[in-house]
Amino acid sequence: MKKYFGTMTLILIPIAIAVNFIGGQLASILKLPMYLDMIGTILVAAVAGPVPAMVAGGVTNLILGLSSPTWIPYAIVQIACGAVAGYAAQKGAFKSFKWTALTSIGIWAAALLTAVPITTILFGGIAGGGGGSVITAFFLTTGQGLWESVASSALITETVDKFLSTFIVFFLVRSLPVSTLVKFPLGKMYVKDSE
Repeated sequence: MKKYFGTMTLILIPIAIAVNFIGGQLASILKLPMYLDMIGTILVAAVAGPVPAMVAGGVTNLILGLSSPTWIPYAIVQIACGAVAGYAAQKGAFKSFKWTALTSIGIWAAALLTAVPITTILFGGIAGGGGGSVITAFFLTTGQGLWESVASSALITETVDKFLSTFIVFFLVRSLPVSTLVKFPLGKMYVKDSE
C-alpha cells in the first residue's frame, strides 16, 4: 500500500476530489447531459493506479453526500471506474490514443453497470434533477419502461461523459512535466516513452 500512497499521491487526491466536485457541480448547475465528476478520479488512476483512484472517487461522493445524500450510493460508480482506469493505467493504457480510447470503453461499461441499477432501484429513474434525469424523463414520456429509459439516458450521458473525461486526462498526463510525473507511482512509464 505504501507504494501507492507516496507524498505526491496524497497531495493529488484532495486536488482530484476538488476537480470532481467542481466538475460535478458545474454539470449539475448547467443541466449538462454529462456529469464531469470523474476527471480527478481518472487522473489519479493514470498516475498512481487503482487503489488511490478508488479512494479519490469514493471520498468525492461521500463529501458530495454531505450536501445531497443522493450522491452517496454513486460512490460505487466512482470506485468501479477508478479501479478500471487504474488497472488499465498500470498496463500503460494512457500512453497512447488507441489504448486510452479502449480504456474509456472500460470506464464507460463500469459506469453503466453500476449507475443504471442505482438510479433505477434507489431513485426511480430520477436522481438529482441534472441533465441525465431530464433525458430519462423524456424517454419515459415516449412510453419506454423505467429500466429502458434509465439505460437509454445513461447510454447518452455516460458515453459523452466518460470518453470526454478520459481524454481530458490523457492530454493532462501528456502535458505534465517529467519532473512531476516521476514522483508518482506510474509516472516513470510515461517518461520512458518521451525519451
